[in-house]
Amino acid sequence: MKKLLFLLCLGLLFTSCGSPDANNEAETIDDTKKKTIISTLDYTNKGKMGDTDGPAFAVYSNLGYTGASAVLDIANMEINTVLPSGKFVNGYAFFGIDVYNKTGSWWQNCVDVGLCWSGRNGGWHVFYNMYEPLNETTPTWYESKVILPKDDIYNMSLTLTEDNYAVLTVEGQNSGIRDEVRVEVKGAYADGRNTAFLFNAALDYPPNTKVDRNGKRCEDFVEITLANTDQGLFMRSFHVEALTLYKHDTTFPWTKDKCSAVSIWPDKSVAGFDYAPTVVETFDGTKYVIDLDMNR
Repeated sequence: MKKLLFLLCLGLLFTSCGSPDANNEAETIDDTKKKTIISTLDYTNKGKMGDTDGPAFAVYSNLGYTGASAVLDIANMEINTVLPSGKFVNGYAFFGIDVYNKTGSWWQNCVDVGLCWSGRNGGWHVFYNMYEPLNETTPTWYESKVILPKDDIYNMSLTLTEDNYAVLTVEGQNSGIRDEVRVEVKGAYADGRNTAFLFNAALDYPPNTKVDRNGKRCEDFVEITLANTDQGLFMRSFHVEALTLYKHDTTFPWTKDKCSAVSIWPDKSVAGFDYAPTVVETFDGTKYVIDLDMNR
């Protein structure tokens, strides 16, 4: 996952989108249509995509926001992350904060905070991953011991509370179970002048699953994905609704005019795929139905 965070950050550095101001043109999703389907076989990313550690979907906001929230329908999703060998991959659904310099022209830091599904027995729980912490003694990786029921629908929000700090809260609509974590966001201003948010859903490969189709150790994520194809791995029918951005107490539906990019991995530009590991139904930017399915 640390590599996932690093790649997300690199994706921001090497992008054709330019600097992230509020006037950037968003990814071309037609709001006049009720639903658009994008997939590995027919969609080419026009903006950044930092997450290439496994099948993934990400939506990036423009600069200038102080928080984000969403409703995550975990109750109706299907997930299997265990290989026949007993090895497992990890599932993620999280918000990220990207921090730029004072003028908003150059990226300098990021943090991912949200839900992780890991282990042979699975289980959703809160995690965070920092690129650069505020204090050198702060652990850059954290996983909560609170396991969230998988048959619930969750309200998740991430909000800047002061300079350099944000708080993630997750609460079940039916169970009422709640968890939260305070996270350092070095360099972030509480007024949002130099921060942009992202939402990401992904499957991610632990080191012992990083092999090529001959079973040899590998760091090529195309080859790793193909080697783990048709092994029963999926995270599908994941409904993400009511995606919202905040400027303090003011809320904004996360529609395309608030986006700098909507991206998937792998997309059409990635050679070697004869099926679609990533398929996403988009509804005007505030709702997505995500299928990450590594089976033909």
